[in-house]
Amino acid sequence: MLWRKRQSASSSLLKSKIMNNEKKNTATTFDGGVTEQKIESWKQQYGKVVRVDVVDGEEMHIGYFHRPDLKTMAAVTKVAKTDEVKSSEVLWDNCWLGGSERMREDAVLFLAAIKQLGDMMNGCMASIKNL
Repeated sequence: MLWRKRQSASSSLLKSKIMNNEKKNTATTFDGGVTEQKIESWKQQYGKVVRVDVVDGEEMHIGYFHRPDLKTMAAVTKVAKTDEVKSSEVLWDNCWLGGSERMREDAVLFLAAIKQLGDMMNGCMASIKNL
């Protein structure tokens, strides 16, 4: 899918930019006014909640998402067969909790964030053993 392309190189670059901006403390942060209390409320409601940071020049945009359920994953998979960008929008719209609204409106910010959401879905490991 769209968010799996060039995962490792761009992920390392993003982490480097975030760390540099945090050290310099020069980035303007857009987080939609989300508070720690709101995050705790989301955790109670959805279980795992992730924060996605996207650095764009001197701006850092932050978005908060919960894990997709099976219904969302079925919709994403179905739409992805004909339009990967639309499938990304389905994933976003069903998992978005709050944060910088510009992340959804700006195509570059959106694609950077959606790549990280793809990493979230591939973040678990499973194994099978013959008994």
